Amino acid sequence: MIKKILILAFAIFLIIPLFSCQKTSEPKEAIKVALTLTGSRTDGGWNQTAFNGLIQIEEKLNAEVVFSENVKASDYERVLRNYAKDGNDVVIGHGYEFSDAAIAVGKEFPEIYFIVTSSNITNHKNIGSINNDYLQAGFLQGAFAALMTKTNVVAGIGGMEIPPIINDLKGFIAGAQYINPNIKALTSTIGSFDDANKAKEQALSYINQGADIIMVDADHAGRGVYVATEEKGVLSIGSIAAEYNAYDKSLISCATADMATAIFKTVEKIDNGTYVAGFELMGVKQGIVDFTFSPKLELQVPENVKSMLNDLKIKLASNEIDVTKLVPLD
Repeated sequence: MIKKILILAFAIFLIIPLFSCQKTSEPKEAIKVALTLTGSRTDGGWNQTAFNGLIQIEEKLNAEVVFSENVKASDYERVLRNYAKDGNDVVIGHGYEFSDAAIAVGKEFPEIYFIVTSSNITNHKNIGSINNDYLQAGFLQGAFAALMTKTNVVAGIGGMEIPPIINDLKGFIAGAQYINPNIKALTSTIGSFDDANKAKEQALSYINQGADIIMVDADHAGRGVYVATEEKGVLSIGSIAAEYNAYDKSLISCATADMATAIFKTVEKIDNGTYVAGFELMGVKQGIVDFTFSPKLELQVPENVKSMLNDLKIKLASNEIDVTKLVPLD
């Protein structure tokens, strides 16, 4: 009996150190994410969708988040650099405009990820970019405009003359001509994402030239187009995010870009260690680009037009329609 007790005691003596040597897993440290915006987080469009992505990051990843809005061009590098110095793991510049600043600051902080939207920059190390497919978005906008116009004149107005906006306008022309090769598609940029009055003036000019449906991709300035189309009784098409409730007399549809999800998924990959710095283009296939209709004005859209738009989305997702082959080369 004593021998059995001694054997049992000796076995326990050998097992105890095994348990004592096992380390208890420490809670994961929260990822820190900073977002920089060129406009207001409540602009109803481009900047607000990115801010919504930041909220998702905070809530779903339990992240520590900070942001700056209405950042001026002269401050891009300073703001990104300060966020890096503050110990953020990810610094996001929302918009093509941040490309040069991210490249410059990213070299100084190789341990921090710098992500720029609407750009194609990368060093395949710590600098990457994500972009919604503006050519596909514009294509759907142009196709819809061509299907809805009664005057055979449609128009597209962009904000700043930067690659994403230019691609949207190119896609718009391609989509309109895909439906009707003889359509007249008027396009231009106004050189601003904030000047709603200038956008309104351009819209009125196009209306005077016969345009009865106008697409706009100009962030806050786009509201000037909605006002002009409401005043003149014609239709408008939005971009990125639709303010259907605010402009329920003319804003009939929108080529949406779910940048909130795109930004969240990118940071989620960084957080779980699966992200590889590069350039990722997200379109219809990835569920980022879509086309929606105003709940109030949707009855004005014939069922055959809706069916045609759905068919075009399927063909874009499968690459049966490759918009890059329908636009002029630079």
